This record gives sequence, C-alpha cells and structure tokens, in this order.
Amino acid sequence: MKRKPKYDLVLFILLMVLGFLPMLQGWFHFIPTKPLYGVIETAEKPEFELDTYRSGAYAKQAEAYTSEHFGFREPIIRLYNQYLWDFYNKTYAHDVVAGKKGWLYYPQSVRDYYGQELLRWHNSTDEAKEKFDREVKHLNWARNILKENGVDLLVFMAPEKSFIYPEFLPRGEKDTNTFNACDYFAQRFEETGFPYIEMTRWFQQIKDTVDYPLIPQAGAHWIFPAVYAVDSLTRLMGDLKGIELPKIKIGEAYPTRDADHDYDDDLELLLNLAFPMRHQYGYFPRHHVSVEHDSTAVKPKVLFIGNSYFWAMQLFVPFQELFETSEFWFYSSTAYFGEDFSRTADVKQLDFLEKMLSFDYVVWFTTGNQINKGTEGFAERTLLNLCYNNNETIPTYDRIIDSLRHDSLTLATLDTPLSDSNYKEQLWPIALLLVYDHPERYFPEIASDSLPTVRSPRIKEVLAINEIKKDSVWLWNLATYQTVIQNASLEQVLLMEAHNLIDSKPLLRDMPDPEAKRDRVEQLVAAMIEEIKPQTELMERIRTIAKEKGITIEEQTELAARWIVNDKINKGIVVL
Repeated sequence: MKRKPKYDLVLFILLMVLGFLPMLQGWFHFIPTKPLYGVIETAEKPEFELDTYRSGAYAKQAEAYTSEHFGFREPIIRLYNQYLWDFYNKTYAHDVVAGKKGWLYYPQSVRDYYGQELLRWHNSTDEAKEKFDREVKHLNWARNILKENGVDLLVFMAPEKSFIYPEFLPRGEKDTNTFNACDYFAQRFEETGFPYIEMTRWFQQIKDTVDYPLIPQAGAHWIFPAVYAVDSLTRLMGDLKGIELPKIKIGEAYPTRDADHDYDDDLELLLNLAFPMRHQYGYFPRHHVSVEHDSTAVKPKVLFIGNSYFWAMQLFVPFQELFETSEFWFYSSTAYFGEDFSRTADVKQLDFLEKMLSFDYVVWFTTGNQINKGTEGFAERTLLNLCYNNNETIPTYDRIIDSLRHDSLTLATLDTPLSDSNYKEQLWPIALLLVYDHPERYFPEIASDSLPTVRSPRIKEVLAINEIKKDSVWLWNLATYQTVIQNASLEQVLLMEAHNLIDSKPLLRDMPDPEAKRDRVEQLVAAMIEEIKPQTELMERIRTIAKEKGITIEEQTELAARWIVNDKINKGIVVL
C-alpha cells in the first residue's frame, strides 16, 4: 500500500507528458513527420485586436490556425484516413474517387464516363456542339496558316482511365441525354481531315493483351505505355511532312517501382493514408528506351502544349535524341525547356507568334475529360495571333474593357472592387474570354466559313528573323553592326535586317566593314550636335538633364545627338 503513491505519480507524469506532447510538438517540431499531399490552404496566425475579439472573428481565425498547427497533425490525419479507408472504403480527398477493389480515379474522369462532365461546362448539349464545331473550324484554319509557313499543328488526346477500366468504377447511372466530348472531337477531326491521335480507343483494344495495367490502379497517369504514344506521335509527324524521324526502339520491361517518380500511385498519395495500399504496379523498362538514327532521319523542333501526361513521355523517351529542340507549355501557363526541361518561363511573357513559328510541329494535347471544356482558348488565340498583330487587336480589347468597366453585372462578379489605376489588368481575363468565345463578333474577317485571307504582318518578320538566326556568320555580322549603333539592342538590329530581307533592300550583313560604318556614325553625330546648339529650348532641356545626371552640358548634348542619329538609323531615315 505504501508504494501506491509512486504509481499515482508515475501515472500523473505520464498523463501530463501525453497531454502536453502535442503542444510541444506544435511549437518545436522535434519529431519529424511525413507531410500531407495535395493542395493545402494554410490559415494565417491572427493578430489580437479588440474589435475582432468582440465580433468573434478572432476566435474563428484562431481556431482555424490552431486546427492546422497542432502537434502530430499529419500522422493523426493519416490514421483517421486509414480508418475510413479500411472500414468504409471512403475518403475525404476531393480529387480522388474510390472504385472497386482499391482502384482510384479522378472525379472528373468518373463523371465523364457517366456523361455528367459535359454539362458542368455548358448550358446545353446544343451549346457544347456549337462551341466544339467552331473550335474545330478555328483549329483547321490555324493549321492551314501555320502549314503555309512550314509548321504542322496536330492534336493528341491522352487515354482516359475510366473508359479503359470501367469495370472498377463505382456504381453510377449514365446520362443518356448528353454525349462524349472526346468522341465528338474525334469524329469532327475525321470529317475535316485534321491530324490527331486518340489513345483511349487503342488502349481499350490492347488492355487484355498485356499483363500489366496500362494506367496504374492507384494512379491517374500512364507510366511505361507513354512510350507507345511517343512512337505513334513521331510516326504521324513523319507522315505529315513526308520525312523520316528517328525510330524508337523499345526493350523488355519488368515490374518494379521507381523510387524517384510517383507516377504509379499519384492518386493514392492524395488519400494521405498511414500505410501503403496493396496494388499491382505498372511495368518499367529493363533498359532505357533507345533511339535509332539513319542517314535519312530528321530531328525536328517540337512545341508541346498540354497537361501532365507529357511528363511520363519525356521521362521514358530520350527527347534530346529524338528532337533537335523540344519545349513544353504546361496548360499554357509555365514553359519548360532546356536540358531535362529544367528551365522555366511564364508563357504570358513569351512572344506567342514567334514561338509558334519557331518549331516544325506544334502538338496540343489533352485528356478525354478535359476536352469537355474545348481547347480553352488555344484555337482562338493561335488563329488571332496568325491573322492580326497587337496594333490591330489591342484597340478591340480596350473597347471591350471600357464597356465592361461600366457594366454592373460584370462588376458584381469581381472578387475585389474595381481599381481606377489597375482596372485593365482586372478586366483583361474577362475580355479575353469574350473574344475567345466568339472572335467573329469582334473581328469580322474571320466570320465566314472559309479560310481567312488576313495575315499578321509579323509573320514575315518572325520568319525572316528565324532565317537569319540559322546562319551563325550572319548573326555575328549583325552583332558586330550593333556595336556601331550605340544604344541599339540586337533585337532591334535583327528587326532592321528582317525588313531589309522582306523588302529586298541591301542587307546589313553585306555592308562595308564596321570601322567605315563607325566613322560614318561619328560624322552624323558631330553634324547633329551642331544642329542642336542653336535650338534654345532644346539646349535648356539638355542643361536640366545634365544637372540631374551630374555630367557636363557637352556630354549630355553628345548623348542627345547620338540618340537622334540612332533613332533615324533604326527607322531607316538614314542609311549607312
């Protein structure tokens, strides 16, 4: 009986440790935990204010913050998710649908199979068909114009898991009053002769001939079968231009997992379970896929614009051996390029037309469920860039934005009040949607059913610059010429040479040596200084600028004279 207090003390200490351990973990994170997967919106730590305390807002913010930052949150959530999965085959992951026998699907893929996805994006099937028909027409027009300039445009539709393995889908009832967008686009492409590849139907045919899942049980994307897609794609590319591309040689494959890539269980990861699921993994190649070249093989330049199915394609196929240059635009938002696609850029900051005309092929690709949204503006953006330049389109967008600025219904949809100084940036996305939805309403030249005759004048400029860049000696000569014209960028000199090429004028490349041109520039600058000195008002401005810069009036006068001479040379007013 005398030892009982010691047991009580031990029990008390143990309870205190267990009670305060989560709090200490939340403060110091002394025990590492596995982070949760998926998109997580974190709540900011609220600052105590009397007004928010009285209104109850502080309590709500503090509760949200605490619920996301208590100790051992991650393992506790994983254990709870494991309990729901093991006992009820249930998950709270918004981007995962649990099928039969542990199979997982994206919810939009399941809805697409049951015919419910189309009407999430369109008010009616008639509206959807009208939009799809218009986009197919615009894709064909864009293809024809690109073809005129040596570029082939084609569409690639990646496989849809729910249509390949419908036997594992959760029970559902098909909507017979709608239609499948992927099938509809494929039909229209066939009718109009637009080049495309649709992988779902082929995968349906071969799924029983292979002893591994073409798309993994716990994943949303393909793994090694992506190699077959690249092989089909390169064969189609060769047929379109009548050339031979390097051939892909596929070796044997064996079942294993690649610890560096989670392509076979990306959906499982979103479940955030405590223990891994038991499932059949896809095959990985025993050897790297090789590319065979012969004397007739041509390595083209290819721009891919599409979704995440691309990553497995470039993972298993050595693109640097297959293509001279390849670039990937992820959902037209981020551009990946360079070795192993390790460099990135914002697509919005790129010259869209210049990029389109710099490749031999442009491949726009999507997945069956995503094409319910159509091309999401890609067809219209490409067509408008090919038909018009910014000087022709910007005024139209400005008029639309000015109209939206005074439209009460539009203003009511904005997340934040319209800013007087930033309203164009706020309303620009809405203006784009209006134009992309019905471009013929704003640009009548493309309102007919026949191929538009209008062409952007920049097409000739871009093609001329591309031709110049192919010749390293020519490019070097222009870089040397740039040193003659101070304050001129290489891009400006390239544009000057492009117009010389287009207008059949003497080329800068063929002009006398740089020293002679430099002497001529210095003569022009000296003469311009003498022209400036008698101009009282201009000299007063030069005196003010010189004082601000901390330089002499003579130095600023020379800078002004040199700028005027350079401007005249750039505009072609003065020819060296």
